[in-house]
Amino acid sequence: MKKEKHAESDMRILPFMQDGTDYFHRGIKAYQKKDLNKAKRFFERAVYLQPEEPTFYCQLATTLAELGEYDRSNLYLDQVLETMGQDISECYFFMANNYAHMGMFAEAETYASLYMRKDPDGEFVDDALELLDLIHFETGSEPLTEEEELIVGHEEARSSIENGDLAEAKGQLADLIRKHPSFWAAYNNLALTHFYLKEYDEALGVLNQILEKNPGNLNALCNLAIFYEQLGRIDEAAQLVESLKKVFPIHPDHRYKLGSTFGYFNEHDYANRWLASINKHYYLNDPAYLHFLAVSYFATGKQERALNCWSKAQEIDPDGQVAPYYLKQAREGLLTVTGTDYQYRVPWMVKQEMAQKGDFVQRFNNVARGLQKNKLVHLTLMRGNNSEENIEMLKAFCGRLEEHSVLKEVAAHLLLEMDPEMPVSIKREDGEQQVESMSPIVASGLNILSILKENGASIDDDVTFLWLETMILARSDSSLLRNHTAIAAAIDYVARKRKDGASQRQIAELYGITVSMLASRIQFIKRGLERVD
Repeated sequence: MKKEKHAESDMRILPFMQDGTDYFHRGIKAYQKKDLNKAKRFFERAVYLQPEEPTFYCQLATTLAELGEYDRSNLYLDQVLETMGQDISECYFFMANNYAHMGMFAEAETYASLYMRKDPDGEFVDDALELLDLIHFETGSEPLTEEEELIVGHEEARSSIENGDLAEAKGQLADLIRKHPSFWAAYNNLALTHFYLKEYDEALGVLNQILEKNPGNLNALCNLAIFYEQLGRIDEAAQLVESLKKVFPIHPDHRYKLGSTFGYFNEHDYANRWLASINKHYYLNDPAYLHFLAVSYFATGKQERALNCWSKAQEIDPDGQVAPYYLKQAREGLLTVTGTDYQYRVPWMVKQEMAQKGDFVQRFNNVARGLQKNKLVHLTLMRGNNSEENIEMLKAFCGRLEEHSVLKEVAAHLLLEMDPEMPVSIKREDGEQQVESMSPIVASGLNILSILKENGASIDDDVTFLWLETMILARSDSSLLRNHTAIAAAIDYVARKRKDGASQRQIAELYGITVSMLASRIQFIKRGLERVD
């Protein structure tokens, strides 16, 4: 009896930890049984526990729509498309359906058309066509005009640029230009896309093409001045800026563009002249415009007006960081402004982005210069070769301080695969580290490499770099590697995006996974690339 009591006193109650996947599967079961309210609760819990998983949002949105909560459903779908940066075409169709149920037929038509543009062979194309027919019958309206389709197509391309899908944006804009050869906005955005991709000759070529056909195109002139300045062609940029001082635009959009361009070049008087001239137009509810105007006021000595603009911007964008930062700095007498302040971001964010970009480039160059690709391929070829010469080579590799830390971990793992009792150590900056067991992270990484090879991916500098970055990221979050196929697909997609480009749907089909699963893993990898060592 005493033993039983003693045993009971030694018992420990371990909490049963559930992640979002558990609740998601329970939600699916409830949904299949048509218990929508219970399904909704489970899906909401899944989203709360794993807010990075777009599939959970989509299923919650579907359930809300069936419960008649169309507005909330669209909020979740919009979050997938905008906040999470996922381009899941079905979301557009579901949003179109929801808008139709709410009687918002113009919005329903726009989103149904967007869905068919993004996924012309998609699962719901026939349903989308039926929905459009129904809308036209209900409203007595005609299908989208050519001008409306042009606007939708351009917004789609701009969305691709904002989401970083530059190769896709380039194709969309080129297609728009083929169909509408005098649609100058598409040309200007195509030039910007080329510039972001470091295709500088192509970017300048597009702008010159605009100016040959439409010599007074103000957006092209402003973009050309900025391109020249960023490419170090300072004299040419200065000449263009001087010529822009003689321009007197009428349209508010042109005045906004001209004012912000002058601001970039520290021509604050001209910036203030044009930005202040449109302060009674619709821009007055745009926090970015109010910030630009405030910077121009502050730079020209009109501090009270600047403070008023930043206060108004804070009211419009209460969750933003820009206006509070500038208000605090100005009120404490610490603020100075230059051309770099004509961006709707606080200065430390801009510096951080530049640091991240520089750090990313440095890390990639280090991988390329260090021939890590060759070393990684060679290490994988040595796997399973138990010869004495092979073992000595792997041990020597582990003992070289200059080798990449992840590759040394791979070498140590291979040695322990041959003999788990073998004494293995890795040389690090702070001394020798004994490796006593095989690493599950390295085992996962090697499996990911195998999956990449099986699907035809070349283990080049890009793939090697992304694989190494993923392995480093997994040290702090090993759950990243729980789906080897999805991670391999994400590495392949990002590597191809840096070269010839590939759609998420193509890669997802190649690896046999869903687009949403691929998209979520791409976001993990992109977050890893943004780290600063």
